[in-house]
Amino acid sequence: MRIFFKIFLFPVSLILTIVVAFSMFLIEHCAMILNIFSGVLFFGALAAYLRYFFGWPIGIAGETSTLHLAIFATVFAFILSPSGLPLLMIWLVDRLDDLNIAIKSI
Repeated sequence: MRIFFKIFLFPVSLILTIVVAFSMFLIEHCAMILNIFSGVLFFGALAAYLRYFFGWPIGIAGETSTLHLAIFATVFAFILSPSGLPLLMIWLVDRLDDLNIAIKSI
């Protein structure tokens, strides 16, 4: 019976191995691009905070739309940072790899 399960689950294990390897490759390369976008958004949020609190470089200090933009940019920069979306994707791919290991151990 165990041999039957091994033969039946071999294609699933093979597909999971390929998906995990390809996903890790994509995550590593996309994380670099997201890190650049995160840095740009952070500096944009910093400029929006400076404009809201000090009115710098031009404008009136205390505009609510500027504060909303700054908060949105800060949150979105964190989501795109290496501690946000890439880390979540790595966690999900690790769970797929754990499933693959469990299938191989049958």
